[in-house]
Amino acid sequence: MEETVAVLGAGTMGRGIAQVAAAAGHPVLLYDPHPAALESALADIQAGLEKRQPAALGRIQPTQALEACAQAGLVIEAAPEELALKQELLARLGALNPQSLLASNTSTLSISAIAARVPDPSRVLGLHFFNPAPRMRLVEVIGGLETDPALLEKASQLMRRWGKEPIRVKDAPGFLVNRVARPFYGEALRLHAEGVPKEHIDWIMRGLGFPMGPFELMDLIGLDVNLAASSSVYQGFFGEPRYQPHYLQQQKVAAGHLGRKSGVGWYRYPPGPPPTPTPPNPRTDHPLPLILGPNPLAAALRARFPHAENPAEAAFVLDCRVKPERKHSLPEPLPVVTLVWGHSVSRLQAEHKGPLAGFSLVPPIGERAIVELYAPLSGPNPALALAQSYFEAQGHLCLLLPDQPGGVGFRILALLINEAISALAEGLASPAEIDRAMRLGTGYPLGPLEWAERIWLKPVLRALEGLHEELGEARYRPHPLLRRMVAAGLEDFRNLFPKEKDKEAV
Repeated sequence: MEETVAVLGAGTMGRGIAQVAAAAGHPVLLYDPHPAALESALADIQAGLEKRQPAALGRIQPTQALEACAQAGLVIEAAPEELALKQELLARLGALNPQSLLASNTSTLSISAIAARVPDPSRVLGLHFFNPAPRMRLVEVIGGLETDPALLEKASQLMRRWGKEPIRVKDAPGFLVNRVARPFYGEALRLHAEGVPKEHIDWIMRGLGFPMGPFELMDLIGLDVNLAASSSVYQGFFGEPRYQPHYLQQQKVAAGHLGRKSGVGWYRYPPGPPPTPTPPNPRTDHPLPLILGPNPLAAALRARFPHAENPAEAAFVLDCRVKPERKHSLPEPLPVVTLVWGHSVSRLQAEHKGPLAGFSLVPPIGERAIVELYAPLSGPNPALALAQSYFEAQGHLCLLLPDQPGGVGFRILALLINEAISALAEGLASPAEIDRAMRLGTGYPLGPLEWAERIWLKPVLRALEGLHEELGEARYRPHPLLRRMVAAGLEDFRNLFPKEKDKEAV
């Protein structure tokens, strides 16, 4: 018979974890001091189990007595994100049962801090499930400063028996997924504050393959929950600028606009977020560009779209180079549509006398990819019209957006990559584990490091340098590890970890 598992808290996460443990064959004690929460939890669990494992419901015993949970060999705390509450619950059970394994499902709080008040902190670890726990496969397994390493391995094996994919992560604010994902929300909020419509940001990110855009995802999570996670990571890193929450989200929370659960967040429910407009039908009557640049974006455009082989055949120039310094020698008098990953289009206007516009598109280019177009502050011009005609003729939706450096999709993605590199440099997890965690825990189409390898690290670095220079804010500062890798000519993160690479090859 499997050992008894006690789950502390019958909220969304607690009831989901209880369902997973019961479905795996464990007797489960589900504790909550509120009888209504227990009743609601059992109804939800029954609905989730009745078609697959109806017998599992009988293995779940609700209780309002914390002392009853002392018999459990494994305790998983899933109480609200309050450090004092989590410390109190696990300290009491640790005193009642000196043998049990004590785990917290915290998403951002320090495991070392939670364990500080528990008798024998070596038996305290983090088991961070993702919502909804029955469906999401990822579990972050986190050890505190005093956690027994043997218990981390034991917990990882148990999670595999439960059908989950455990990833060992160091104890740091936000752990891995919640930390690396912060720019997905934070940079989207900043772009929206700069005048980019929230609907456009959501459409662009879905066009890149993300299952949901940042604003619709915040509505699903709950703006209060998302803000609390952002604030916790920001405070945990002592005010590091790149984690700073945004006042727009605080304003929403203060107004009670919490997302789907309150009926209004960034969108109203119903009807919810507007669907992405239908892309135009491809056509053959379109201008041809001369595509400049050696990077994967330029290569993808040449491989996917028709283009001119020399300036004499071209109606305009599509310049995919990243650094502004590379764009001084351009074929004239052709209109130029320049990649804006590392600068605004207006920044180049004084140096280019002809019609000038900007664009952003991120490889790999899928059918749903949305082309971002930017006019300089002086206004629309023939270059913008040529770019729109060309990309729409290829069957891609084009969005005309306020001029700002980096674009939308790339700017968010570049900060995700930079944050993943920061987590890698701090040893939170290996490159493969970081990518796997972000795919499993968030549904990203590619892991951030994998995406960086596809785009090439040098363009990512040059773009971040340009953003840092033009916007002047610390959150765009490239991580030193990215600088060192580019200086060393490295384009593969696995080359940093020969032992991991050798292990994969065995």
